[in-house]
Amino acid sequence: MTLATPPLGRSEVVGRPRFEGSNIGTWIGFKHVMYLVEEAVLDHLRQSGVVPRTLYEEHGLGVEIVDSDARIGTALHMDDEVRTEVVSGPPADDGSLVFRTTSYALRSDGPVRAVTATVRVQVRPPGDGATNGGGPARPTDGRGAVDMSEGDMAEMVSGTNAIVWRWRIPYFYCHFSLHLQHSGYLRLMEEVVDVFLAERGISIRTMLDGQRWIPVVPRAGVRIIADALMEEEIYTVFTVEEIFKNITYTARMDCYVRRGGRLVHTATGRITHGYAEVLDRRDWKLVPFDSRTLAALRGEG
Repeated sequence: MTLATPPLGRSEVVGRPRFEGSNIGTWIGFKHVMYLVEEAVLDHLRQSGVVPRTLYEEHGLGVEIVDSDARIGTALHMDDEVRTEVVSGPPADDGSLVFRTTSYALRSDGPVRAVTATVRVQVRPPGDGATNGGGPARPTDGRGAVDMSEGDMAEMVSGTNAIVWRWRIPYFYCHFSLHLQHSGYLRLMEEVVDVFLAERGISIRTMLDGQRWIPVVPRAGVRIIADALMEEEIYTVFTVEEIFKNITYTARMDCYVRRGGRLVHTATGRITHGYAEVLDRRDWKLVPFDSRTLAALRGEG
């Protein structure tokens, strides 16, 4: 079930990135940048009379962000005031709502365009997006690499530049008492990148301590394909697809749950990373990959 495009064509909201998102220096990570976009779209819906709480409590409908694509052109910092403009676009072919957003950091010398994004939203009964078949898989201890003796997963990544990570979906990444939500997938993407870099010997701390390098993200996005349910095991395949001019690399995230003896593809996403050298507590500069980093990203050695 979907709704027509809300009557409100344009809105704006001013907010600040959460303190939690400032993990290295005062820079804000991509996940919390995209949280600002999420909140702006939800505020646009509320201003249009599409109130998520009301829809759920009175009509049994859930507001679902099902697709996102964000380009980050300027780094956001702790305490930045950010104005996000939201514009409604024509509905997608499936009737879902499409929004385009532009976020500006409100600096002392004027607004600076920081982020542009496209977001797609569905309004439907919770569970309508779930793939039928099977119940929740047996819970595990959560974080940890998949045993590659599992033939289907081994076959899936054979001959590719990928890792597989198995993880149990906790309730606090879900909503509507049922399934993993869009922001949960953003958290999952951040975590699998961390696991990947550590497995390749270039963990965040290793690079920060050794070279004062930090990863930067110019683009990221997630598309939900089917519902992944609370406490299911989710298998995340993270694949480096392209290294561009030794400056950035793009990787794909694919998520699966095991139901009824088969793997169900629940989401896909892409993220582009580069590296920046930290110059002081305020400034950094982009740097090309060195030979060690290139070898790690390519899976050599």
